[in-house]
Amino acid sequence: MKSNLSIRKSWLLAISAVVFITSCSDETTVFENPEDNLINETDQSKLLNSVSFDEAGVLDIYEDPSASAKRYNTTGKAEPAGDYPLTLVAQIDPPTFTNGENLAATHVALDGDYGYVSYNTVGQDYVGAIDVVDISDPNNPRVTSRVYYTNADLNSIAYDNGYIYVAGGVDSEQSVTATANSLVAKIAVSGGRINTSNISYGFQEGFNATDVRIVNNDVVVTSGQDGFVVIYDKNDLSVKNEAAFSDLRSVAYNGNELAVLDAAEGVSFLDTNLNTVRSIGIQSDFGIDAKRTLDFLGNNIIVSEGTKGAGVYNSASGSFVEYLPILTNPDNAEPGEIVTNGVAVNDDVLLMANGAGGLSLSETKADNTVGVGVIELSGSINYVASKDDYIFAASGKSG
Repeated sequence: MKSNLSIRKSWLLAISAVVFITSCSDETTVFENPEDNLINETDQSKLLNSVSFDEAGVLDIYEDPSASAKRYNTTGKAEPAGDYPLTLVAQIDPPTFTNGENLAATHVALDGDYGYVSYNTVGQDYVGAIDVVDISDPNNPRVTSRVYYTNADLNSIAYDNGYIYVAGGVDSEQSVTATANSLVAKIAVSGGRINTSNISYGFQEGFNATDVRIVNNDVVVTSGQDGFVVIYDKNDLSVKNEAAFSDLRSVAYNGNELAVLDAAEGVSFLDTNLNTVRSIGIQSDFGIDAKRTLDFLGNNIIVSEGTKGAGVYNSASGSFVEYLPILTNPDNAEPGEIVTNGVAVNDDVLLMANGAGGLSLSETKADNTVGVGVIELSGSINYVASKDDYIFAASGKSG
C-alpha cells in the first residue's frame, strides 16, 4: 500500500455542475447511424474556454465543525493545510449546446494522463455528454474531446484499455435501436480523442442505468428502479449473467467479490454468478433518483447514506462499525441539501461529497476513521473521485 504522500500533494479539479441520476437484456447492437444521436464538438475554442483558472490556488481545510473559521496560529496568520495541502487547479464548466443547456456532471473516471467525465440532464429530458480532460500537466488541465448525446442521459463512466464505458438512460420510445431504457456503451478513445465511428451498445431493463464498473474481462452495470445488475462481456457487450434488484444505485469491487447498493434493502455481496452471498440491511435516506455510491476501505465498506453521512460496515460480517457524520451545517442551506452523495477512497484517505455540506476529508488509523476537516470549496459537492495525485469534485450552486 502506498503512503499518504500521493494525497498529501494533491491537485483538485472542480467540475461546476450538480450530480443527479434521473430517474436484463439479451440484445447488443451497434447504431447504424451514430451521428443521428451524437454530436462531436469541433470548436476547439469552446473546449479551451471550458476550463477556468479564476479560483485556482491553495485550499484551506476547516477543522472547526461550523466550517466558519480557518485555522490560525499564534501570530494570527492562517496555518497551512498540514499533512494535506490541496491546490485547486481549475474549474470545468458543464457542456452546453442547442437543446442541451442544463447538463450536469455525474461521474468521473481517472486513468493515467486523462480524466473522463459523464454528464446528464436533470428532469425528464434525455440529454448527456462526455468530456475527456488531459491532466498530464497538473497545473494546466485541458478538455481535449467532447461528445454530446441528444437522446441519452449518462450517469456513470469507466475506462479500460483504450475504451470508455458509459451507463445511462435512453428514451426507448424515441429510438429505433434501444430495446429498453437502460443502456451501456463502449466507445474507443485514444490520445485524448473520442472515436464515435463504431460504438457498441447494450440495453437492459430498469428505470435508468446508474453505475458501470470494469471487472477483469467483464462490464458490470446496475440499472436503478426495477432494474438489474448485468454482467456483459467486455469484448462485444453480450450478456453473460443478470440478477434483479429493487433500486440499484452503485456497484463496487474489491478484487474478490462485487457489492451493490440497493436503496430498498442495503448492500448485497455477490459471487461471480451474481448469487447473493450475504447482505447488510440498511434503512437510510437514499433519496429518490439520487446519486449514492459505495466503496471498499480495507476490511470495511463505506456507504453514502444521505443525511446520516457515510455508514461504515465490516464487509465480512456485515456488522455496523460507525457513522462518519457530515462535518458542516451551513446556515444558508436547506436540510435536504446537506446529504452524503458519494464517497471515494485513496489508500487510507476517505473523501465524502456532502452536497451543501461540502467535501470532507477523513483518514483511517488502525481501525479508526478520524475526520480531518472540510476542504475549502464553494457550492454543493455532489460527487468525488480520487486516484494518485488527483481529486475530481463535482460541484453546483447550493442554498
